[in-house]
Amino acid sequence: MSPFTPRSGQALLCNMSTAAIHSLPWISRDRIVLCPINLDVVTRTLFALRLTGDDRLRSQSEIDAAHQTLRDRLIVLGRAFTLSFSEPIVFFMDLYSALLYGVLFLYPGLQGVAFLGIFDGALIAVPLFLLWIKYGLVPMFSRPEFKPEMMLSPTLIGAVALPVCLFWYGRTARESVHWIPHIIGSSFFAVGAVTLFYTVFTYLGMSYPACAASIFAGNALFRALFGESFPLFARELFRHLGIGPGNSLLGGIAVCFIPIPLVFYRYGEKIRHISKNARHDI
Repeated sequence: MSPFTPRSGQALLCNMSTAAIHSLPWISRDRIVLCPINLDVVTRTLFALRLTGDDRLRSQSEIDAAHQTLRDRLIVLGRAFTLSFSEPIVFFMDLYSALLYGVLFLYPGLQGVAFLGIFDGALIAVPLFLLWIKYGLVPMFSRPEFKPEMMLSPTLIGAVALPVCLFWYGRTARESVHWIPHIIGSSFFAVGAVTLFYTVFTYLGMSYPACAASIFAGNALFRALFGESFPLFARELFRHLGIGPGNSLLGGIAVCFIPIPLVFYRYGEKIRHISKNARHDI
């Protein structure tokens, strides 16, 4: 689930660099999504729309949509696909978040209290991440040298935590090993999910504010495809390779993804300035 709706995402993201940023937890069935929003904008909008009942109060996207033709709507519909495959930043970040989603849905043998490791990992990762937002991220927005790539620093931890989780869990999830070690190993998945999901969503929105809704729609498509397809081969994967080698294979794939946030953290600004769709003013 993306932290922004197609209608509100662009309006909110356009105000992120000039207003105070707050983080609210959005809780769904299987995870917590941290949503960066401008609380002042949301409060004023809700007050105006819900209390005054004035239908003249509309967002810019609603005003633009009133004058769109069928051709314009088809172009907008296809933008999620074209941006996902034509923009390197969007493609690789979508791929990374989709990998996380796929691993979550194929996690072998986790039932009931076996998810306790992921829960405990979130209890540690979320407060630390919120402290980073308050004392590290929010002060950055007032600096003239702020760049969207500064959002990616936590992903350097999450990129390592994911393969550590897979290797650790795969090598300890057997009858001869006590259950505590593989529960501890699975907790690293929460570290990767918290640090990667939030930063990827925010970085994409800040880098492509003019087409944020299409960017998030493409990201949701990637995640849905991976989340649906990974369980289809999970049974055969672990039946033929076993829990240990199967998780090691996934861990090896996750290791191959580690350079993605590193590259964009270092060279993301140059890549954005080459793109005609990305933001160039910061």
